Amino acid sequence: MSVVLEEKLKQYFGYNAFRQYQKEIIDAVMEKKDVLAILPTGAGKSLCYQLPAVILEGTAIVISPLISLMQDQVVSLFKNDIPAAFLNSSLYYQDIQNILSKLSDYKLLYVAPERFSDPQFLQRLKESNISFFVIDEAHCISQWGHAFRSEYRKLMILKENFPQCPVIALTATATQDVEKDILSQLKMKNPILVKGSFDRPNLTVSITTKANVNDQIFAFLKKQPQGSGIIYASTRKAVDQTYEELKFHGYSVQRYHAGLSDKDRSNAQHAFLHDQSSLMVATVAFGMGIHKPDVRFIMHINMPRSIEQYYQEIGRAGRDGLPAECLMIYSSQDIVLYKKFHGEVTDPVVIGQMNQKAEQMYRLCISNDCRRKEILKYFGERLALLNCKGCDNCLEDSQEIEGLEIAQKILSCVYRLRQNVGMRMLIDVLRGSKNQQVVSRNYHELSTHGLFSNISEQEIRFYIDSLLQMNVLMSTGGEYPVIKWTDQSRAVIDGQQPIYFKKRSFSKPAVEKKDAKQLLEQKEKVTLHYNQELFEQLRALRFSIANLENVPPYVIFSDRALQEMAVFYPQNQQEFTRINGVGPAKWIKYGEQFIEALKPYAKQKQEVKREPKEALQRSQSKDETIRLFQEGYSLEQIKEIRQLTVGTLVTHIAEAIEEGRDLDLTTLVSPEKKLMIQKVIEEIGFEKLTPIKERLPEDITYNEIRLVGAFYRRQ
Repeated sequence: MSVVLEEKLKQYFGYNAFRQYQKEIIDAVMEKKDVLAILPTGAGKSLCYQLPAVILEGTAIVISPLISLMQDQVVSLFKNDIPAAFLNSSLYYQDIQNILSKLSDYKLLYVAPERFSDPQFLQRLKESNISFFVIDEAHCISQWGHAFRSEYRKLMILKENFPQCPVIALTATATQDVEKDILSQLKMKNPILVKGSFDRPNLTVSITTKANVNDQIFAFLKKQPQGSGIIYASTRKAVDQTYEELKFHGYSVQRYHAGLSDKDRSNAQHAFLHDQSSLMVATVAFGMGIHKPDVRFIMHINMPRSIEQYYQEIGRAGRDGLPAECLMIYSSQDIVLYKKFHGEVTDPVVIGQMNQKAEQMYRLCISNDCRRKEILKYFGERLALLNCKGCDNCLEDSQEIEGLEIAQKILSCVYRLRQNVGMRMLIDVLRGSKNQQVVSRNYHELSTHGLFSNISEQEIRFYIDSLLQMNVLMSTGGEYPVIKWTDQSRAVIDGQQPIYFKKRSFSKPAVEKKDAKQLLEQKEKVTLHYNQELFEQLRALRFSIANLENVPPYVIFSDRALQEMAVFYPQNQQEFTRINGVGPAKWIKYGEQFIEALKPYAKQKQEVKREPKEALQRSQSKDETIRLFQEGYSLEQIKEIRQLTVGTLVTHIAEAIEEGRDLDLTTLVSPEKKLMIQKVIEEIGFEKLTPIKERLPEDITYNEIRLVGAFYRRQ
């Protein structure tokens, strides 16, 4: 079956190998088992049901929350010669009836969850050969999730009406509570649970305090490379203001929120997906199910409501595995605003949950620890690395300053304000403001008034936020939270507890303190060494074809596929279909046009090979080696792409195994060889390779021993 699956994978989707977890899920679906798969954005969840749907008899019903997702998926399947259709409110009644009358002609049918409230639709499914049901964005089922939808809750009727049909639930964000709720609500029978790592090593995550929002937006955009990006705001008003400001300054920008008409939202989304506009400003209403793999940056100008929402939204960047930047600017007022919104909910249990999630999100913002570790910890995962090299706290100078006196001044001010004011008033008093609120309460007469008159509001806020994180101060709940002492405050006032703050520069807005290009250079970049000029020409060709066919450019080929073309210069069908993401259908449709564009460069490459040339700049990113390996590239292919020796690549893989990564090595070490190596290591240990090699058959290599030994060392 494995060989058959891999042949079908290349035939229908053009991929050379399965990504991690995909085959495990597909095997379970092929065996007609219920499955809950929790995999990060970009892990290839769609393939986990699309490939079985093509192979199995009958029609797979895919339940999706958004019209845009349905249309996007159906277009992509059509380009791979896979019959699929969707039913949603954009279709006329007669069109819907035509599709349902020919249901057996389609391998996949995408529908909205509301469709299951229609008895006629349910009856039509009962009369048809349904292979299985898929519930995408399954976290919408749970009231403990960040995007609960009541219509999803009703999907428990699937098992009641179709007891023999498997159900596959897919999501990128699910805490343990959400996971249990999904399983319970869907009434799954002995389900297979597959959970991948939530880590997205190609994303650089930065969080900083809010200063001048427009200045911070323009500073961030100025440092971004060409490519698409999304700016998220918490309110429609903020979206409209940001959109107008960017439009005034000449940016190619769209906006998206629930206050716009259906037509305006659809046009904005179309322009963004089709690369007619590079920038989208939106509320949380935009993005769920949007499959645009080449989003290069995400910016939040307000703190999201929860870590799940934040993770879901930054997950829309870098789905193609290439580097992407994520920046959030926040203020303490964000959490005040959300708690005010939460007050409109009637269920006190739900209010408590929502407030707790907002508090956890805020603690992530003010944390000095590794952002990646904090996010993964929230989802129950541990990051073994000491420095992730992919967040602001790990990339910035980790020096600390002694801060006892600063902390004592802030605590004294809180005490003299009788622990009865919020963040805004506390900062005003410390800065020496004489506004009406301060003077009317006689706070300007306090001894602590103006203690920090010579430093910025941003810096004072940073110190207060840090003390809140250290639990030296606390913020009460409610609509108007106030700052109070904690059990640790007295020890700090008495000088018995040392205080250290992370060293930061506040002369400019925090977003400018380190150039984004420098951050990318410090981070081990995840990229291919490709011909940039050729890549841009291939992108232009792709864009022109996409315009003619009225589809998003990434439906033709992904950026990663174009980059591989700009590395290998394929010149015939055999070479072209080796590119990851190129199958027979796309070769027939587009092969000759792209081969023609590649010819001059292929000829030039042959000529250059005869002359001495400088070595390519070499990246030492272990994560990139692992990513390519998990995508199915052979060591020889990775060697060519990365310009590294096989020995170095084996070292990367061995180190990843020792760090706890679960890698499938069957393509590198056969099960028989692995067993023989394990037995010898168990007998004599793994101190030196030569004694082990001497006790094994000659066809077992040192690299195979190193890889098997890595598992031994980890244990």
